[in-house]
Amino acid sequence: MMSTPFNETIGSLVKNDTMTNYYDTPLNDEEFVEIGELLAEIPEPYEPMEADAMDGYLTALLLLPEEPGPSNWMPFVFDAEGRAEAVLPDEKAHRRLEELVYRRYRSLDWDLAHTKMLDPIIYPIEDEKGRPVRGFDSIAAVTPFALGFLEACERFPGLREHDDELVSSALLGIFRHLPEELIGDLAAIKEDLDLESPLENLDQAVDDIAASVAEIASVTRGFALETQEKKPFKKPFNAMNGKHGPNGRPKGPKQTYKRKSY
Repeated sequence: MMSTPFNETIGSLVKNDTMTNYYDTPLNDEEFVEIGELLAEIPEPYEPMEADAMDGYLTALLLLPEEPGPSNWMPFVFDAEGRAEAVLPDEKAHRRLEELVYRRYRSLDWDLAHTKMLDPIIYPIEDEKGRPVRGFDSIAAVTPFALGFLEACERFPGLREHDDELVSSALLGIFRHLPEELIGDLAAIKEDLDLESPLENLDQAVDDIAASVAEIASVTRGFALETQEKKPFKKPFNAMNGKHGPNGRPKGPKQTYKRKSY
């Protein structure tokens, strides 16, 4: 089964003001869990993003000087190769997934336009006993966001090629969290950055990424760059016992998510 391009579907829907308001509705806690579960249900051999990588991907798309349409970027959320056949077996469920992804996209766009602190989906790292890792090692939880961000930069030019120094500097604040094998020529710069602006834990890493995103948006989208009050970092969430996760985002049962290979 192949899905109708989402922008063709939404084009006929957003003419209705009620439907437009629906797509502007931020995801609630249950829907954050649902979007992760639906992505994980896309069958093999397709390789969908996890929700945390998707958030980095969508964020980068929204920072581009020229915004690509949903039919151009959404297929890569569902499959690393963007294959049109990468859909859920149930057509209704796949439409639901498309709606959730697009609503998250619109919500991130609204936050950027209103200079709200970025509140990304983050899945905390756990030790072998299922306890959240703390301190410096916890920072690795933002790596999927950085990978998703890089994915958008590689597929849709406009950010890494930008000649503004503020954009180039802010991108380093995000790319510093890439795995060593992908850092490449930035390795030496990352070492200097880690010495000059060290991060001690996940809270600081998320705040630093949010500041970097705001700086880029101030240049590429023309949004005001304001000092935002930092949000309190919340405790890790486990959907099985009802706890909450960093930045209030739910984390579903670990076994329902699968990490794509970059």
